[in-house]
Parts: sequence; C-alpha cells; structure tokens
Amino acid sequence: MKALILLLTLSGLIPAQAADNVQLDIGGTLISPACRPQFSSPMEIKMGDANINQLKQDTVPVTEVPLVFNCRAGSQVTMVATAGAGSFDNVTLLTNRAELGLRLVGNDAAPALALGQPGEWTAGDVPLVVKLRLKPVALQALPDPGAFSATLLMQISYL
Repeated sequence: MKALILLLTLSGLIPAQAADNVQLDIGGTLISPACRPQFSSPMEIKMGDANINQLKQDTVPVTEVPLVFNCRAGSQVTMVATAGAGSFDNVTLLTNRAELGLRLVGNDAAPALALGQPGEWTAGDVPLVVKLRLKPVALQALPDPGAFSATLLMQISYL
C-alpha cells in the first residue's frame, strides 16, 4: 500500500508534456459501380394463362424475363435467388395456390438458376443479359383453377 501511495505521489511530480499536433489529409476517388441494372425493383412479371390440361401434360409455355445489366467489360455479376414464400425443391417456388409451383427452367444455353445457389456471369463489351425462365407446374396433385402469385427474391452483387 505504501508503494502505491509513493508511486501516486511521484507521478504527480512529473510535468505533463504537450501533445504533438498531427494532421491527416485523406482523399480518394468515387467511381461508378461495376454494373447498373436496367430493370426496376420491385419488378412485376405477368405470366400468360395456363389451363389445367397444360399443367397435367407439363406443356405450359415458359415465360422468359430478360434481366439486362450495363457493366464494364470483365465485370462479374453474381446472383442468388431465394423463394419468398418457400420452395418445393431447389428450382421450384411455392405459390399462393395449393399444389401449384413456379419452376425456374434452364435451356441448352444455360442451366436453371437453383434457389440458394449463386449463379455467375462475366460481362463482355455489350450489355449483359441474364434470362430468367419461369413456368407454372403442378406439384403433387393438380391445383384448382384461379389466379396465383409468387415472390422471387434476388441478391445481386458486382465485382
């Protein structure tokens, strides 16, 4: 205890030194993003009518939605899609109508975007077009006729 009192007493005897003044000049450059989407958010997609027989035969036409990005050449676009109201499998969104799903469909040029899995594209010298392809499908039984809706959420990043 005596050592602590002595130390506190001695520390009061040492004069304080003035602090140095330091100036930091900070600068940078703002650049435009690697890509700019040319579509609105949120986006509403109108699908054509499909009849129950088309669902039964799995012949409902595919609706193609082009997602256009203006990017610097060489930029990387990564997109992860998730189902807003849940999914039936890794490529089928649930809709608000029982037994009706909305499937993400691929083609020969590009496989289907899988829910929860990143899709990646590299931009060239022209605008990048990612085609989202969707089609209504019956799940385990045929749904009742009527209007339907679904929500697809997309997280998009650019490098």
